[in-house]
Amino acid sequence: MRRLGHHRQPGKQGGGGGGKGLLAKLSIAVFVLLICTLSLLFSVSFTPITNGSTAPTKISVEELWKSANSGGWRPSSAPRSEWPSPPKETNGYLRVRCNGGLNQQRSAICNAVLAARIMNATLVLPELDANSFWHDDSGFHGLYDVEHFIQSLRFDVQIVERIPEIHKNGKTKKIKAFQLRPPRDAPISWYTTDALKKMKEHGAIYLTPFSHRLAEEIDNPEYQRLRCRVNYHALKFKPHIMKLSESIVDKLRSQGHFMAIHLRFEMDMLSFAGCFDIFTPAEQKILKKYRKENFADKTLIYKERRAIGKCPLTPEEVGLILRAMEFDNSTRIYLAAGELFGGERFMKPFRALFPRLENHSTVDASEELATNSRGLIGSAVDYMVCLLADIFMPTYDGPSNFRQQSPRSPSVLWLSNKY
Repeated sequence: MRRLGHHRQPGKQGGGGGGKGLLAKLSIAVFVLLICTLSLLFSVSFTPITNGSTAPTKISVEELWKSANSGGWRPSSAPRSEWPSPPKETNGYLRVRCNGGLNQQRSAICNAVLAARIMNATLVLPELDANSFWHDDSGFHGLYDVEHFIQSLRFDVQIVERIPEIHKNGKTKKIKAFQLRPPRDAPISWYTTDALKKMKEHGAIYLTPFSHRLAEEIDNPEYQRLRCRVNYHALKFKPHIMKLSESIVDKLRSQGHFMAIHLRFEMDMLSFAGCFDIFTPAEQKILKKYRKENFADKTLIYKERRAIGKCPLTPEEVGLILRAMEFDNSTRIYLAAGELFGGERFMKPFRALFPRLENHSTVDASEELATNSRGLIGSAVDYMVCLLADIFMPTYDGPSNFRQQSPRSPSVLWLSNKY
């Protein structure tokens, strides 16, 4: 039977010499493959140490409690090439609605600033989704320092709090933004063609939803640095949120080291990922209903989702991994999470492994957190506590923007179900 890519050559079929030649070639190939395999195994399994010998790598728990080593690298998001200030005259106004959780919203704001720069547009202060998950109308003004945001980016884009009215011939006219749904991970070319065309036609466009609507991989270092300037410098939480966060961290640290864990075993994440198999029929019904109402229709084989690493780790799985890493039951853990789906049934095994659990409600019983513990303000406080913790541990796969505004770099242990 003939293999693809291999063809017999005329005049070289049969004969004892041809068979011996083939055997010799196969022997050489097997020998080379063996050498490569052994080299790979030794390079992965062993690390050279100072005395020239080799030994398996091992990280002690005490090392993990220390601040992460920067390796000599320093953050710098300032432009390193020609970067002109935005012109006074722009092509129109850009409105966006940032949906998803706090981290997704921050990423969308970074993309909105970059999109405005690409299109030479005036950015209207981004809207934060308040309905699909949060049921919280705090908005941009309630979370972030608006004046600082606008001033920090004045050399990058023009920003206004709302689309101004037009006064012409003694009449006042409102500009109505034309609504567009951007493709997921849209390339720059979509913004410079489709979106820009509609902006010039109508004077303003409204992009919704705006989570993951601009490609992450863009071959322009200055555009990526602009994203960094937005996330690490311009997006500054309001003073009262910072004060609440620092108060919680001070109380936690007064008793020694603490670890912050972001559990994503929540209804929205489980519904989005299609992770239903470990739940009761009634719980599965709730998850499927939420998925149908909030996410695009997509065929998934639910029973395979966990096996292929598409589901967040359960609290018990997180606990078992931590114990395997030699964290004992005296470890103090701050839980940054909303309401865990499935409730106490899934938390009980984790609590048995690590009984010293805290969250923002148990550490700080202030009225503001009590009334908004599951809203954007509670999430913002969790965000900052994670940044300031001795160890921060996400438990899901994906990019994270958590290294923002931090005076120190926590050790980050990334736990994922992708094996």
